[in-house]
Amino acid sequence: MRYRILIAACLVIAALAACNTKEGAQEEPNKAPKVEFSVKETALDVLVESSVGFNATIVEGKNVKCSWTVDGELVASTPSLTWVFNNLGEVIISFEAENELGKVRQDYTVNVAGLPLDVTYSVEEDVIQAVIGTPVSVSVTVNDGDRETVHAWLLDGEDAGSGLAFSKTFEEEGIGTHTLAYHGRNMYGMTASKTWSVEVADLPLEVDYSPSKTELEAMVGDNVNFTVSIVHGAIGASTVWKLDDVQVEVEDPSKYTYTGEAEGTHTISVTITNAAGESDSRSWTLTVVPKTEKTLLFDNFESAEVGVNAYYIGNNVGGVSILQTVENPYKTDANSSDKVLVDKGSMMTNTSSGYFKFKIDKYPDGTTAITADDRALYTRFRCKVYIGSTGFTPLLQEDNKSTKSTPSEINGIPFNTTSPTLDAWNAAIKTNDWNVFVYDFTNPKYSSEVNNLSQTNQLQFRVFVDFNNNGKAGQDVYFDDFEFLE
Repeated sequence: MRYRILIAACLVIAALAACNTKEGAQEEPNKAPKVEFSVKETALDVLVESSVGFNATIVEGKNVKCSWTVDGELVASTPSLTWVFNNLGEVIISFEAENELGKVRQDYTVNVAGLPLDVTYSVEEDVIQAVIGTPVSVSVTVNDGDRETVHAWLLDGEDAGSGLAFSKTFEEEGIGTHTLAYHGRNMYGMTASKTWSVEVADLPLEVDYSPSKTELEAMVGDNVNFTVSIVHGAIGASTVWKLDDVQVEVEDPSKYTYTGEAEGTHTISVTITNAAGESDSRSWTLTVVPKTEKTLLFDNFESAEVGVNAYYIGNNVGGVSILQTVENPYKTDANSSDKVLVDKGSMMTNTSSGYFKFKIDKYPDGTTAITADDRALYTRFRCKVYIGSTGFTPLLQEDNKSTKSTPSEINGIPFNTTSPTLDAWNAAIKTNDWNVFVYDFTNPKYSSEVNNLSQTNQLQFRVFVDFNNNGKAGQDVYFDDFEFLE
């Protein structure tokens, strides 16, 4: 094994200079070498990359030859040596001082250890608390010994990446206790490691309830549906429903339906408790009143243009809207209102395009909201329509849906929406008066999610789709009194 001498100090020892005597003086007799060493211990422990200075002082003897060897290889012929230890393991450093009268030898056994890997961790605690959806992050800072260091991370014994940082966001399936381990190793085989216990919990219990209102009213015979949806914290959750403080059994713990059998006020409550011991509850006060027809008047068009401009969307012809509020041109006993809505089909060249939409998330005053819970109380829509002799059949549909339907009731007469016929239509319709149309959103013509209006906030009238139009030019159709029925 060869070693590189980084520093070799050549010192001329005063003892050697003493070999010269003053002129004319009596020359002292030579002696065998006698040496004093600066490093007394003969067994040394050092770190790799460190250096040690060895100094041998010749205190007696003339014509002394000095030599230093490292593992038997001559590296210097001077009294002193400074040696840098660049390799691990045991190294033997020997010194000899010799003249014709004798020899002195000193051996040093040097154990060279690796440079320690000194690191600190961003999380010093042994336990890390976490919740799902939030990252668990740990990083390492190397303070010393960073020589070609390899950093490895293990999560539950499996490879979790390399580098100075670890980060993972645990989802619901990760709830529980995990073991995170770091291991660093430098080129000298020196290591640093740490293990954490990562305890991942669910988010705090969070529940959505329906209805959102807590003060409710229903009529005798009505079904009122209550639901709970656990957003977070569902592990080990149990649900208890009560009616007037008496627990009731349900097939599906997320739902309870109350049927108002008699007039009176009742309290419906639900409590959810999860495995973590967290609880959440909600109660509703339900007043059951006598059975009457519940109606919601949406628009009677007596309030000038505000509804048309803000809530009714129709075609424009030459920059003029086909929808306008006008004086009622056909005042009869069936409808004596002063103002009505006109769909000016006479302006249209393509009769199939004379449709319009209207929003039902607010009243046409633009400020009062009609919530989904409000709309959920109603399953039918009623309006008055003056068709005259146009022969057109107004169809109603949820906006952006392909399904549409004729009225289920015309002027109090049931109408077959599944297989409508022209004869049945002509028998029920009035061409010289206002017609009362009722559209039933529970019939199969509509998608199931629309049947109580809670899932849609916009309806559409297809005015000029008919039984017997046969290419007739568009004609005006008038509307009034838009209202919803239970």
